[in-house]
This record gives sequence, C-alpha cells and structure tokens, in this order.
Amino acid sequence: MSPPRTKTALVTVGATAPFPALVRSAIDPAVRSALSELGYTHLRIQHGLNEGNWGESSVEGRELLQSVSTAMTAGDEEDGDGEGQVGSSPGRRVVVSGFDFVESMREEVAGAELVISHAGSGSILDALRQVKRLIVVPNTALMDNHQVELAQELQRQGYLVEARPEPESLQAAIRKAAVTEFKHFPKPEGEKFARIVEEEAGLMALD
Repeated sequence: MSPPRTKTALVTVGATAPFPALVRSAIDPAVRSALSELGYTHLRIQHGLNEGNWGESSVEGRELLQSVSTAMTAGDEEDGDGEGQVGSSPGRRVVVSGFDFVESMREEVAGAELVISHAGSGSILDALRQVKRLIVVPNTALMDNHQVELAQELQRQGYLVEARPEPESLQAAIRKAAVTEFKHFPKPEGEKFARIVEEEAGLMALD
C-alpha cells in the first residue's frame, strides 16, 4: 500500500522584518479549514527573525505557532489523534509546523504546492521560477515600501493572487488560487523579468 499523498502550503514572511499579522492569519481556523477542504495536508510557516536582532527568532511569530500547537494538541487528546495536527473536517488533518529562518528557501518552496508570501521580490521570484501557485500578502506596516503596488501589478498580469493579512481575505485568496490559471514565469527572458520585478519593488537586491 503506497503512503498517503502529502500536499503542502508554505507561508513565508521573509528574513528582514517580522510579519505577525500574516502568521496570525495563516493559523486562523477558517484558513486551515479552507486548506483542508482543498486537500492540503501540511502547513509550513516561516515566521521570521526579530527585527534588529539578526539570528534571534521572531518571538511573536514563535508564540503564535506555539499557541495553535497547544490548542491542536488539546483537541487531539480529546479525539485520540496524534499530536501536532488539527482536524477541520472528518478524516482530514492539516499538520502545522514552523521555523524562523533558513539560508535558502528554495527547497521549502520546491516542496510546496502553494506559496503564501510577503511581497518581497526575492520570495516572489523564487515561487514564480518554480511555477508555484502564489498568493502575495503585502506587509502594509512597513514604511516607504512598494509591496502593495508590486503585488497589484503582478496580480493584474496574472502571475499571482494578492491578499490582505486578514483571515477572510487569505481564505478567499486560497480558494481563488486553487482555480486560477496562472501565467508562467517567462523563462526565455527570465533575468529581464527579474530586473523589472526588482525595479518595481524599489529594491537593489533580492531578499
């Protein structure tokens, strides 16, 4: 008997600034339920590092994941199921796990069917190069950033779905991404496209 197929959604907040609103939305029960209904079995969350303290895990992001892990464990003990899982419909489980930072996100992106990302140009390009379904959530708490404009323009061109860092918006974006026929990354002119994305983001280098 072959092992059950896994289907992973990856959330990434990037390395340069914490984004607790995105983490909080991703672990919301309604969002996890939407993922489960679409057949997702795993939710991986990169919750980031503390701003100004390189190498130190984002305390708020870590605590948010711990809170949902505690709630899931309590529920599983009542159900008699395994630790670290959450039930959103009978017979379906979403396993939630998190980490603060890895040197390269490419392997994490490669293992995901859906990427839910902040609007950093590097994260967007990683997902597009690997032809992933992509939802981008601009961090509007950042000052002097062009994340909203970048996400809106790439959504207009058909490369991704934009969402706000709110459970209702993210849930709707997940359902929309499941049925959207995305435009693929333009491989013949990939580097030119990457430069356009960087310029649109107002960044000198990929993050």
